[in-house]
Amino acid sequence: MARFQHTVTLAPVPRRWLESCLGMLHDLAEGTEADGARLRLPDGRLLPDLVLDQGRHLRPGARYRATGAEDGRPETDPTVTVLAWDRRRETAFEIVTQDDDPAHRARLVCVLGIGSVARPREAWLAATLRTSGGKGPRYLGGTGRLHLDLGDWWPAASGRGRRPSRAPLSGSGTHALARATVTAVPRPAPDGRWRVTVKARLRGRSFARPLLPVVMAVVGRRAHLAFAEALDGAAGQWNAQVPGLVHKEGELLRAELARALLAP
Repeated sequence: MARFQHTVTLAPVPRRWLESCLGMLHDLAEGTEADGARLRLPDGRLLPDLVLDQGRHLRPGARYRATGAEDGRPETDPTVTVLAWDRRRETAFEIVTQDDDPAHRARLVCVLGIGSVARPREAWLAATLRTSGGKGPRYLGGTGRLHLDLGDWWPAASGRGRRPSRAPLSGSGTHALARATVTAVPRPAPDGRWRVTVKARLRGRSFARPLLPVVMAVVGRRAHLAFAEALDGAAGQWNAQVPGLVHKEGELLRAELARALLAP
């Protein structure tokens, strides 16, 4: 088994801002109307790259498809299907991206959900990649899952309240040759930011299990360095973009969301 650990410092996201943003997204979606297959924002503007392909708008089972052609004909991927739409209980979507290249077919299915938009408790992401065709397709696929306990994240990040019994953010990934688990725990930094410690464990599977210690003995230092550099890079992007976003509220944030939807 290989173990990795690294700590990054992140700009904080106020809980009230996240709740406001999620509620505004719900309001914006519910104010959008289906005009046949096309979708119109509350001000009447058409969304340029999305059509309602199946079902009733925002009802469970409604499927939306991205479009690339100017005539609005749907492309083969990706598609977004509503699994649940209830701001008090759960909102969830299934996003499917498919590559039908005969030499290497691939299908990626992601399920993204949040428990209660009105008072967010938890969020999750599950992904499954399946491949076929070509050589060794079983070694190209896998599954992964992330779970964020929103009720524990902010108390831990502020240093207030009881210390959570488990990491607020946890995840796992399974491949034919390996299984990885990851956790992230926030702590308050002296300047009010978040210091987030990320831990990961990697176990070999199948014939790779006895080989992992040998591989880590050879490339262990470089692997730990790459792990730290990847997290530092992600933290840098977060810190470059998040502070500007959290200062936008009300109509300014709503206009920014609408502008993002209208971008081709």
